This record gives sequence, C-alpha cells and structure tokens, in this order.
Amino acid sequence: MQLFPHICQGISQHKGKSAIHCSAFNLEIEMNAIMQTPSPLRALIWMLGTSFFAILIGVSGRELSAEMSLFQVMFFRNLICLLATITAFLFIGWESVRTNFIGRHIVRNLVHFSATYLWFVGIVSIPMAEVFALEFTTPLWTALLAWIFLGEHLGRRRLVGVLLGFCGVLIILRPGIAIIHPAAMAVIGAAMGLAVVYVLTKSVIKQDSPWTILFWMNLVQLPISLALSLPTWTWPSVSLAPWVLIVGIAGFGVHYSISKALVYADASLVVPFDFLRLPLISVVAWILYNEFLDPFVFIGAAIIVGGSVLNVRRGLSQ
Repeated sequence: MQLFPHICQGISQHKGKSAIHCSAFNLEIEMNAIMQTPSPLRALIWMLGTSFFAILIGVSGRELSAEMSLFQVMFFRNLICLLATITAFLFIGWESVRTNFIGRHIVRNLVHFSATYLWFVGIVSIPMAEVFALEFTTPLWTALLAWIFLGEHLGRRRLVGVLLGFCGVLIILRPGIAIIHPAAMAVIGAAMGLAVVYVLTKSVIKQDSPWTILFWMNLVQLPISLALSLPTWTWPSVSLAPWVLIVGIAGFGVHYSISKALVYADASLVVPFDFLRLPLISVVAWILYNEFLDPFVFIGAAIIVGGSVLNVRRGLSQ
C-alpha cells in the first residue's frame, strides 16, 4: 500500500517548505525547499530501491494469497509497517503522532484501504506488469479530481497528459479486441481510489508531516484488516513466514526510498525513473510465474508515463 505506489503529483508551498505528493505506495513526501546537492545518479539508485520494494510487495502478496485472504495479507503489512514507524519515532521523537485531523485521516484511510485491496486483487488475478502499468494512471486521475472538486487549473498541458494516459490504458486493455479481465478494472478502480486519497491528503499535509500520515494510515487500517480477516483467518505455514515479514518491510521501504529519491532530484526527473518498475516486474513475473511479456503493456505504459511527466512538469512550472 501500500500499498503500493508511485508517481509525483505536484508541489504546493506552505510554511517555507515544499510538499511533494507522491503515489509511491501511498506516501506524501514533505521536504525542505532547499534540497541536498542534486544527484541524478543517487536519485536513480533510490528509485531502483523503490522498484525493488514495490516488486517485493507484489510478489509477497501473491505468495501469501495462496494460504490466506487478501485482508490478512493487508493486516500483516499494516502491522509490520506500523511497528517500523513506531521504531522510527524512538529516534525522531513522538511529535508526529499528534494531529488535529483525526476525522479526515479516518475518511482518507477508508478510501485508501479499499484502493489497496483492489490493487491486491489485480496482483493475484492478472499479469503483474499489467497491474503496474495501469497503476501509472493514478496521477492522471488525481489531476482530474483536483480540477473537479478543488477547482485546480487543469491547463492545456495537463489535459494532453490526461488524454495520453487514457490512450495508454486503451492500448493495454484493447477493448473490443481482447477480453477485459474484471481484475484489470479493479486496478483502475484502485488507481482512482488512490487519486481520491491524494486529493484528501491536500487537506492535512499543510499541518501534518509525512510521518503523521504514515502512522495514522497503518493505525486506522490495522483494525479494519484484522476484523475482515478473522472469519477466514489462517496462520501461514513456516515456508511462507518470510513473506509475511517481507510484505511489511517492503511496504515501509518503498515509502522511504521514494523520499530519498526526491531529496536528490526533483519530481520531473523522478517520474520517468519510476517507469523502471515495469521491465523489472515483467522479468520477475516471467521467471517466477511464467507470465508472458506483452508488448502492448509496455507501449501503453510508456504513453501513460509520458502523460504523467507532462502533468508533473506542469505542476512544477506553476
């Protein structure tokens, strides 16, 4: 969840800082306006780390789903990620636990929980490369929702970016030519849900830190995932125990990696790097699950990422 995520949404100025909203499995990055010395190479290395952790989440989710429900997979992910966040608080302090927007965090994470579940439905049902490619549409949905509900200016460049993204989706799904799997629509629903999450985040990011958002995300979702997993609870076998740890650690690691990438490069450079996840997950899925490398997925994803780059650069120029 954390799911999961992955492409930067834009920059808003507040209190002398820049808040960069990213879909990197669901974390909004806030950092000082003055970055460290720019280093595209270091940004690339951290984005490779982001891709690595994102792939681990997908693979571990699919492996665990062989013995447990997706709700239980999400429970272990939330539990371990929450414990990792609390451990971080031991070093950075507990100030980030406090918030004046508990109600908003609850609403935000109800939507986020639903989107994460739909993402996992895609992971266990259709080729992983297709899931990752369709997930790239999240920033495009965000631009549309921000225009509709927040009155943000869409602009010609962003509109072109959105249209390119939808063209990419059509190339991947090929309606009328190929049968559209219901799980593919679930992933698109997940991308739309994550877009709603980022729009809602704009109401709390001005006062709450990324650590606050991460803490409350897992704290709210933990009891929900536990309650939904109890009716079909199954303790994982010894052979799957490592995957339980991996799904949680990777959920935390993907957020940290995207944060570090944005320290060394701005959003317009980081977004294209995010495309690295697609060839990597394609190779992994081919080796582990014998999934066919579909060229239409790569073509469609490249067009979607191109639209996302236009969207992000428009946000940076404003």
